[in-house]
Amino acid sequence: MSNSLPSPHRAHEALRNAGRRGTSIVFAVMITVLLVALIFAANENDIIGWILVVIAGGWLLLATVVVTAFSRSAKKFGQAVDSARADVAAQRGPRSGGTAVVDEDTHTRNLKLDHSFKIVQVQARVIKQELAKGQEADTEMVDRALETLEITAHNGRDMLAEHVGRKKKNRDQNDDGNGETIKGDVVR
Repeated sequence: MSNSLPSPHRAHEALRNAGRRGTSIVFAVMITVLLVALIFAANENDIIGWILVVIAGGWLLLATVVVTAFSRSAKKFGQAVDSARADVAAQRGPRSGGTAVVDEDTHTRNLKLDHSFKIVQVQARVIKQELAKGQEADTEMVDRALETLEITAHNGRDMLAEHVGRKKKNRDQNDDGNGETIKGDVVR
């Protein structure tokens, strides 16, 4: 069981329900008083009984007007507060590094791009190490590393193609692959 506070929405609903219950009880009492006054006035047929009926009816009418006006004012106030909160959040959001909503596709694409950049770093290190050997460099390893760089760059660009307004190119159009992901061995 959690000792955390209820969410603002749940607290607002609980407060609203408590207000409704209180208002309902008050109206029930006022209607009962009005009915009792009506019954006594009809049975006694006194002027005082009918005056009590008019007074109870007036109070009931006044209570109805007050509750209606109060609920409308509360709704308008709530909308104004929500609007003010949204404005403040919009102003603070970019500066404070606030919460950003990211869909799963974007998150997955970003993880794949991060991995692609790591592959590029590893392959660049392999090429540097082999070239540092001079004449003893393994040219096949350098060729494989360059091929891996080419494949990784192609795949990364294809992941971003629709987001930057570029169509995927075929191999014949000065780009690698045929519009599909290129596969190959990664040299480390």
